[in-house]
Amino acid sequence: MSQLNENILKYLAENDKANTITLGKYFNEDHQKIVGALKSIQAHGELLLAESISDKKIELTEEGKLIAEKGSHEVNVFAHIPDGGIEQSELMKLPNAKIGFSKAMSAGWVQVDKSCTPPLVKKKVPEIVDTVQEHMRKIMKGDISNITDKEKQEYKKRKLIQEVVVKSFNLTKGPKFSLTLNKLETDLTNDMMLANSWKEMRFKDYNFESLGAPLESGYLHPLLQVRSEFRQIFLEMGFSEMPTNNYIENSFWNFDALFQPQQHPARDAHDTFFISNPKISNSFPTDYLERVKNVHSKGGYGSQGWSVILHSNSKTDSNVTFIIFMIVRLIYSARHPDHRVVDVHRLLSKGRLHMVKEEFPFRTRASYYKQLKDTRIWL
Repeated sequence: MSQLNENILKYLAENDKANTITLGKYFNEDHQKIVGALKSIQAHGELLLAESISDKKIELTEEGKLIAEKGSHEVNVFAHIPDGGIEQSELMKLPNAKIGFSKAMSAGWVQVDKSCTPPLVKKKVPEIVDTVQEHMRKIMKGDISNITDKEKQEYKKRKLIQEVVVKSFNLTKGPKFSLTLNKLETDLTNDMMLANSWKEMRFKDYNFESLGAPLESGYLHPLLQVRSEFRQIFLEMGFSEMPTNNYIENSFWNFDALFQPQQHPARDAHDTFFISNPKISNSFPTDYLERVKNVHSKGGYGSQGWSVILHSNSKTDSNVTFIIFMIVRLIYSARHPDHRVVDVHRLLSKGRLHMVKEEFPFRTRASYYKQLKDTRIWL
């Protein structure tokens, strides 16, 4: 049993009744801590009875607390007026001068002497009493006996005070009142069942209306998060993202345009998969096909070529596992506006190379969580 629980029970044993707010002041504890101790005692049965009550209380706002500490705005305005007066524009430079000047004028403490050029604000009375500050200090102590209803309404209008509802509990001894609290069991164990000891034990009540622990869900995969952050950085720098969502591509762009021989084993090493329907594709420029054929068979541009004829099976579709063919497409489209896919200036392509399998799902190797993201950049 905690010390606070024990103190509350001892207080009730000596006084027969109590209020949680009174107990908070008596033990110098926060009211919510007293209520928490009350709930803990109630879990042990009818040791005490608690009646919930609501009461209205007046408390200071932040502005009211400021006035209680430093004085009202009207008194501060009055205090800054010298004997010879002051220009109103200078007076208005004070904090809260507008409301202070208005209240000082209403109270008859100051006046505007228009016979002067420019007009001056002068004191109308030699000295004043800061009644507002006195009232704020009394309210802070909980004493509102000498404050009239009219004054309360004025302070509410000025937002110096506010009315709050305070909930508390009146406590009395229960039918099973005791100064000690027996430990409540929280779990029914197998040993209790075998020994029948559970019959003499008291168990803590379950709260079936309480919410369960929230499940953690909806988080981004670390690699996806890194990829997204890198992508945003380069997009803000003026890069364009390469169109890499074409999962099926013909062998012309995958291999022939990159001048890989048709019978070379490198094609099999590139995780290539071929589809049967459709088997043939004509989605590439025929003029460029002829130029590629010539380089393969005869060479050109400083190359001797492969001295072989490019066969028609270069039209067979295959699943894309690399992005290099997209670069070839983009370079070609930059020189041929009719085939342009995107303006080629500064391009980026995010983390390929068996990093995120959703990007190129046709790999024979699985992604590994320790593999780092990479970002390819072309200028």
